[in-house]
Amino acid sequence: MENQTRVAIGIPAPNYLITTHQPPLFIANYPTPPPAQQQSLSCPPLFIITSVLIIILFVSLAFTGFYFTYQQSNPPIIRIESIAAFNITNWLITLSLKNPNKYASIHYEKIQVSVSEFDDKWRVICPVDEFDQVENGENLMDVDVFGLVDSKMVEVVLKMDAVVCLQAKYMQKHWQMLEVDCGVVVVQPRMNTTVGRSNRCNVRLW
Repeated sequence: MENQTRVAIGIPAPNYLITTHQPPLFIANYPTPPPAQQQSLSCPPLFIITSVLIIILFVSLAFTGFYFTYQQSNPPIIRIESIAAFNITNWLITLSLKNPNKYASIHYEKIQVSVSEFDDKWRVICPVDEFDQVENGENLMDVDVFGLVDSKMVEVVLKMDAVVCLQAKYMQKHWQMLEVDCGVVVVQPRMNTTVGRSNRCNVRLW
């Protein structure tokens, strides 16, 4: 048994080759995410930027709507279109109402047309039904007047009060008081006249 090697108490016998094994270095190697996962990792910044742009857009639209609806809104243009006096106690007054606003419609309610003598000895109040008016719309409003003082000729003051609502798309309603003063009108029995487009009433919103 000459070719056998022997180990005695951990000491190698002659002709025994000693090799030293070093432990391998630990290298962290994370798996590469698939393409779908890589794309999802970049979504949060893009989502935030998109959300901010949408918010800015809505704020701009809201400000624009507020500006054109309330800051640039004009009161309606009101004129006396015609007066028909069948007799001195029974009239038909036709008023022309035009909405000059391009971005806002107008709703009229609680409309009252008052006819009074020039020295305010008497007054007749005539209620009118509510109605809506579209952007740049024009309406004719008939007012039946009864119970006036019987005389051959009378000078009257024609006024109108109402509650109006200016409203644009996607904006809240904006209510205002409307006051109209059409001045002094001379009326005679069996009078049927068209006053003309130049007879414009004084209109105030507040």
